[in-house]
Amino acid sequence: MLDKMIFNVGILIEDEAKIVIKNNLETWSNGSKTVYKSPKEAYFEGILLRVNNEKLQIKCSLHKVFYKKKYGVLDNTGIFTVSNANEALELLFNHIGAKKDNAKITYFEIGLNLPVKHEATKYIELMQAITTGKTSIKKTFGEDKNYKKNQQKTTEKSKGIKVVYKTYNKEAENAARQRKEPTGEHVLRLETMYRRQSISVTDFFKKENIDKLVSYFYRDWARVEFTRTMSADSGTRISEMYNAEKVLLLGAENYLQKAKEDFKNGKITEKQYRTVREFIRDWDSNKHKYKMLPSEYEKEYREALKYRFEIAKH
Repeated sequence: MLDKMIFNVGILIEDEAKIVIKNNLETWSNGSKTVYKSPKEAYFEGILLRVNNEKLQIKCSLHKVFYKKKYGVLDNTGIFTVSNANEALELLFNHIGAKKDNAKITYFEIGLNLPVKHEATKYIELMQAITTGKTSIKKTFGEDKNYKKNQQKTTEKSKGIKVVYKTYNKEAENAARQRKEPTGEHVLRLETMYRRQSISVTDFFKKENIDKLVSYFYRDWARVEFTRTMSADSGTRISEMYNAEKVLLLGAENYLQKAKEDFKNGKITEKQYRTVREFIRDWDSNKHKYKMLPSEYEKEYREALKYRFEIAKH
């Protein structure tokens, strides 16, 4: 489940030269400042390094590092467990020649691939919001404008926000990177991104911390809100179904306030406003008639999330 990470490592001056040589880093000079960076070939290994003033920065996907070292393929589409992540960490630092005990994690992602029956865009289109944290903060999903519609959605990711939630079409991403047609193996990717962090590798990989982060991941992604279909008792008028849907989506008080503002702004007539008021007045007596039914996509998502999570958390 642990995936992309950024490590900052303090290194001794005598170890700096060893790391530069071992990893074939290129020298970049700007006046009196010298920085060592990974060459372009490093992208095929999936590990990017930067050395400057006895500081080493590592950017990589633990998932990809694991598969590259184990199977020779730079891939993160399959299942990746917590125990795999621990093994990948050892492989990573041994490969670089640095000591992980001196490292701090400044960015990390926890993700899960969900194989689904239909193209991932179908599920992404219906995903509207996610309720997060102990205090149940609702965060709305928005289209990522760098992608085609319903290929990727994220919660707000402005500079001051440390935790961002992202879902995207993994099948389409893989096809685009490999410049080939999609395989037909539909995969919905879920990610929680933690930015602007500062935690030692030792503390991060303690069982109690990993267990906590993994449980947070499931708690939040299990509370995704999907667009649902309104169902009502036989004989219910279309206008009543419309008002019921608004009450269920917005809440009675919020819908009444919105109707009041729409009436003041001339968007609805006095009769329409009165109808809304009377509908909300009688809501408690009639609400048993209405239900918002989950789609087959939502049902499948919840089953797939539970199943894959149980495998990946170990």
